Amino acid sequence: MPNTTVQLDTSYNYFESLFNNAVENNILLMDNNGIIIAINDAFTECFGYNSEDILGKHARTIFTPEDRDRGKPEDEISKVLNNGQSSDDNYLLTKAKGYVWVKGESTLVKNSDGDVRILKVIQNIHKQKKSEVSIHQLNQFNENILSAIEDVVIVLDMNMHILKTNRAFHSLFSNNERIVQILNFAQVIKPYDVFDEITRNIQSAINNKKGFSNIPIEIETSSGEKRVFDVSCSPFEFVNDENNVLIVIHDITVHKQLAREREDVIGFVAHELRNPLANLVLCNDLMGEFLKESNPEEINDLLQRSKNNVSRLNKMIAELYDATRINSGNLKLEVSAFKLKDMVMEAIDTVKVLQPSYNIVVKGEGDILVKGDRYRLIQVVTNYLSNGIKYSNGKTDVVLEMKTENEMIVSVKDNGLGISAEQLPYIFDRFFRAEKTKNLEGIGLGLYLCRQIIQAHNGRAWAESEEGKGSIFYFSIPL
Repeated sequence: MPNTTVQLDTSYNYFESLFNNAVENNILLMDNNGIIIAINDAFTECFGYNSEDILGKHARTIFTPEDRDRGKPEDEISKVLNNGQSSDDNYLLTKAKGYVWVKGESTLVKNSDGDVRILKVIQNIHKQKKSEVSIHQLNQFNENILSAIEDVVIVLDMNMHILKTNRAFHSLFSNNERIVQILNFAQVIKPYDVFDEITRNIQSAINNKKGFSNIPIEIETSSGEKRVFDVSCSPFEFVNDENNVLIVIHDITVHKQLAREREDVIGFVAHELRNPLANLVLCNDLMGEFLKESNPEEINDLLQRSKNNVSRLNKMIAELYDATRINSGNLKLEVSAFKLKDMVMEAIDTVKVLQPSYNIVVKGEGDILVKGDRYRLIQVVTNYLSNGIKYSNGKTDVVLEMKTENEMIVSVKDNGLGISAEQLPYIFDRFFRAEKTKNLEGIGLGLYLCRQIIQAHNGRAWAESEEGKGSIFYFSIPL
């Protein structure tokens, strides 16, 4: 559109009317040096200055210290004198030293005598700017929350086009650069939603405004790992009454693993308890038959077998109980002072009663005073010795050695089956059993309990082993 010059009726004093009657426009008049020579009532109302406060002063008076340091008042005056016009969008100072965000325009004007003046018209946009800043801060706050959420969050429109995602979305799907460019969620999820269950449910949520939750799906992550997720969907209205949906994809891999582990443990314990129970039932049935036949020798043999099976059951139940207490943080030590050797010999005597055919060789003096839970440490030594015997592969010598360095160290050595290098790091894990020992009795809690007890003493438990050549199990506690 071409510029048009409007001819005003000069019988009216337009400037004077604007100057005196303006409410929203704050006006001040300066000479060509920037000295203020007039202000209107609106300016006084907005900034608090009256004529006595500001007339005869330079315009820099109303600029902030920061803008003064940058030479902004002088730049603005220079620009008006050179170009005839200048505009700004910045803070100005009130008489009370408060800050008001304004939008202003300065124009070069001349009177009938040819005198040059600078007319500055200022609009107070402080409330508008505060609202803009608040909205920006709120948006930034929401963005920060969205980025911090570990769940994948996606907003879709009615056509399942992706409107908004968070950082977790890109972390999950960034294994394929093509996916990042796809704008349709149905295409993103298609490789994992084999039967289109999620896609159908999202479309239904959009159409019926009724969401869904907890549809499981397995997704391969950017690292190549397969994990299990729950997909949930909630419809909502965004703008222009359009139906959009919020998709949340929550990682439930750990919960699934724990559930599987619980099932495995229950099945494993049930299997292990079944054998001694079955033996007890059989022994009791046979003893009943032998009682009828008055056969005391067979009865005594079966009675001993029953006692052994009861002992096995008690050991398994005690280990399960202790493991439960440790997992719930209820392992409490009853600390006392005692001689190391006395504690070790008590453990050896306990094992010899059950395994009289094995030779336990003791090395080292162990004539030192230690502090700890005597019962729990006997439990550790007994477990080490029992394992040495159990996995000795028929070799009858087991060596227990005590020595003192910066800490007290006890070791138990056998020359039996040994443990492979691949399995050695896991032998102290709960319910772990080495491949070659799975046919032997036990539920894989003994060494786990030993490590927990020793760690409660601020000590260490570890092992060295070579497959086919035996193992050495160690534990240490501070002196």
